Amino acid sequence: MNAAKGSTKRRTEKIGFLIIGTLLYSVYISLLLSPNDIGSGGIMGITLITKELIGTPIGATQLILNIPLFLLGLRFLGKRFMLLSGLIVVSSSFLIDVIPEFVTPESLNDPLVASIFAGLVSGLAMALIFFGGASTGGFDILGKFLFSRFRNWPLPRIFLMQDIIVYVLVWYVFDLKHVMYALIMSFVRTKTMHTVYSFYSASKQCFIICEKADEINAAITEELGRGVTILDARGGFSNRTKKMVYVVVQNNEIVRLQELVKSVEPGAFVTFSEIHTVFGNYKEHSYTL
Repeated sequence: MNAAKGSTKRRTEKIGFLIIGTLLYSVYISLLLSPNDIGSGGIMGITLITKELIGTPIGATQLILNIPLFLLGLRFLGKRFMLLSGLIVVSSSFLIDVIPEFVTPESLNDPLVASIFAGLVSGLAMALIFFGGASTGGFDILGKFLFSRFRNWPLPRIFLMQDIIVYVLVWYVFDLKHVMYALIMSFVRTKTMHTVYSFYSASKQCFIICEKADEINAAITEELGRGVTILDARGGFSNRTKKMVYVVVQNNEIVRLQELVKSVEPGAFVTFSEIHTVFGNYKEHSYTL
């Protein structure tokens, strides 16, 4: 019953992430990006270029350009991911063209401020959509494909590399100013995605110096579903023999781990430190990009 409730809760959270992320992404493009003379990378950058050259609508152009990338995603990224991504693309394409009819886009008359807020909103939107198990289509699909093949490449960095290629085209069609503001926006977006990801899912390693290693091991295994490594340790000052428990957890599990250790052995010495890459027999217990 608890497992069923947990599954329902997680599914509901993912649906909420997708809805909020899609709305934020649509607002970012229709009310921040387009009216403030900011360039963009990825498919959206190409869409803005075609709008400038031949006057095509942003939403419809985005939808058409996504078709070949969706074919790539269907082959390599799975049908569920691509189905959800397709729903996001169709919904956002509709909202991007409809929102300006209800909320008149206005320039902030300050491209720098607009770039910063566009980066914040787009970074949050994309993180929420990825947490929901989908993407905004376009080069996000290509980025996820590369990320699935080269796990040591951080996803936000892959997006930035893709954007730089499109920035060259934006520079050619518009001017250098558009590219400079686009770079600021991409930097803020990358940092926002990193921050949101770290808040939810970043992993940390924990060392626990204790005497009741078996009891702590049992509690961690039962409550968190994490495997641990137990080593012999000796205090340099007291010369007493103890045990050292090593475990890797995600940020959302840290508080629970502290409570478990405190309930078993309040005097245990516990440290946490950041780690950048984990692979092997390690399961994601939270949302991930």
